[in-house]
Amino acid sequence: MTAGEVPENDYWTVDERSLAEFTRRLEAPPASLLWAAIRREAEQIALAPGFDRLITLDANTIKELPHQIEVARRVLRHMGGRAILADEVGLGKTIEAGIILKELLVRGLVRRVLILTPASLVIQWQGELESKFFERFATPTDPDDWQNVTKAIASYDRARSARHAKLILRQRWDLVIIDEAHKVKNHRTAAYRFIQQIDRNYLLLLTATPLQNDLRELYNLVTLLRPGQLGTWRDFQHLHLAGGDRKTPKDPEALKELTAQVLVRTRRASVAMALELPARRPTHPAISLTSKEADLYRDTATFLRDLYREGFVAETEEERAESAGARKRRTGKGILQLELMRLSQRLCSSTAALADSLDGLAEGELITPAYRRRAKKLAAAARRVTTHAKLKALARVLDDVDDKVIVFSEHLPTLELIAKRVRKLGRTPIVYSGALSMTERAKRLAAFKAEPKAVFVATRAGTEGLNLQFCNVLVNYELPWNPMVVEQRIGRIHRIGQTREAHIINFAASGTIEAHVLQLLDQKIKLFELVVGELDVILGDFGGGETLEERLAEAWLGATSDDAFEEHVERIGSEIVASREAGVHQEQLNSEVAADDNAQRLERDFARLAVAARVRLGYGTNHLQFAPGVEAKRHQIGLHVGEIIEALEQATAVDAGSGNDHNSLTHLSGFTGTGRGVRLVVQADQLPMILVDLSADIDTPIEQTDAPMPRKKAS
Repeated sequence: MTAGEVPENDYWTVDERSLAEFTRRLEAPPASLLWAAIRREAEQIALAPGFDRLITLDANTIKELPHQIEVARRVLRHMGGRAILADEVGLGKTIEAGIILKELLVRGLVRRVLILTPASLVIQWQGELESKFFERFATPTDPDDWQNVTKAIASYDRARSARHAKLILRQRWDLVIIDEAHKVKNHRTAAYRFIQQIDRNYLLLLTATPLQNDLRELYNLVTLLRPGQLGTWRDFQHLHLAGGDRKTPKDPEALKELTAQVLVRTRRASVAMALELPARRPTHPAISLTSKEADLYRDTATFLRDLYREGFVAETEEERAESAGARKRRTGKGILQLELMRLSQRLCSSTAALADSLDGLAEGELITPAYRRRAKKLAAAARRVTTHAKLKALARVLDDVDDKVIVFSEHLPTLELIAKRVRKLGRTPIVYSGALSMTERAKRLAAFKAEPKAVFVATRAGTEGLNLQFCNVLVNYELPWNPMVVEQRIGRIHRIGQTREAHIINFAASGTIEAHVLQLLDQKIKLFELVVGELDVILGDFGGGETLEERLAEAWLGATSDDAFEEHVERIGSEIVASREAGVHQEQLNSEVAADDNAQRLERDFARLAVAARVRLGYGTNHLQFAPGVEAKRHQIGLHVGEIIEALEQATAVDAGSGNDHNSLTHLSGFTGTGRGVRLVVQADQLPMILVDLSADIDTPIEQTDAPMPRKKAS
């Protein structure tokens, strides 16, 4: 692609020829209603003073939440585009960064953008920016790539490597975004020093925990943003540390005043109700293995434990030396241990999945011949089992649910088994996995939406990024040992836009390791009661979901008996409880050094605030509730949340008396930055306030002609 060419369907990259043609057409007499409307919109954008109005809220495919819009406005209007986005986990810091990025790009204030993130999140960032904000970012892998990119995403490690760092530091970046910034807050690390050297105008640091164990961490992040904001470290110690205690600020309110200029934090408790998520309703139907399944489970469990202890082929001296020289690579034994963990999980999925794994193990060369023969024998026994307790349980669920159902399994042989049974029951199975092409995925997703009683039989990998909230029944056919995976499955249906209770049905056969996993998830982690983001907090000190998965595998494979395994599970459960307490304490600590969010400011200043100011602060928090039908009406008239917030800035208030079921009503009226009139009727004399009704002037959208343009969306 030559310079000046724009990729097909890239609506937001502006080259010089396009800009010249656009300007010429705007200056010419209107040739059509379309160009007249575009000209009017361009004039309104040009006249928007500063960041009084966010002009790109329709230039994405997301439903922004009010608190995300408020964060973007505060960062742009009051923090000069340099801020720590420190919302609690799960509240959308990436979306906030995307809104800020888009505003700066469209206004011409930013052209060169660098995003640094952990390696595991590079592709996720790239995909979300393109699908949600229509922004294409490169992910340079060769040092020479940096000479040709203006918008790039890289991992910390790659960016600061000798081959890449000098080329990145040679350039000036208009905007730098650092995700998971708590990972680079130690001023002694190479990553921190590298970020210090990057020449940039605007800087966003994303982290839910700017302070974890030491106020020096918070000092370091603020100093990255605005050197000198907190003085020297010695000054900071003297003014803000209580008796040398580096965890407790001497005067929290004084520190809040300083951090309020660079740090913005929304608490989950402030906006939980506004997320509009209905309840989760978990059920755990009793499942008992058939006698043949139970025998197979017992024999395979014994085999796996024996193999774990003594069935590996001994490494040669040469292999041991090679392994020692590659510390970060799994050795042959390490690879086999990973396979044993997967095989242990398939043991609770289906005999078909188990047989495939046992055959694969028997054909390998890392176990002794005796264990290969045992694996072959068990695989043959697994294939002879044709009656499955979980399939019977699934039949009961489908008999009870006269609606769409999603059934999750991580194993393809199990998906095929489920699909066959669903078809036999007279329902339509739609198998959906990561192996499908994008075209085929789209076809199958459309089929699931169209078929009233379809059963979506899917892997988690296949559904990443999908919004399936038009369905509200989910079956975990087997339980992954990593609770993050379970949460991601649930997140396909329990997300913004879901209007019905989310029914989560978990299959775990009694007497199996799954029963212990379910007990941990349900009773220790309380996974099925959590709100968005809480799981990360609970498992933070423990080490995360992958650590739990590995610990369970080691405990189960290494246990000499089921009783010994139960003791291990009890210890793991106690550690998770301690991790939960540590996570809650850490969130409280971070909230103590952050300025109040909108809900807290409303609580503090309610009595002295005008009604419009009360409603503006309360919009999107638990302190403003909607009367029945109000949110549906907002969508119907195409009124954006951002427009309501704009109109409330200069709204006038008139006493509206009393209405049905509501007293002390106030009529608020104001205008958006484009001149659209917005009218609200609220009960705002006490908390919680109630939005009783709303209306707005007609906003005529730009009609689409033969030239493809992004559609304006209602949030």
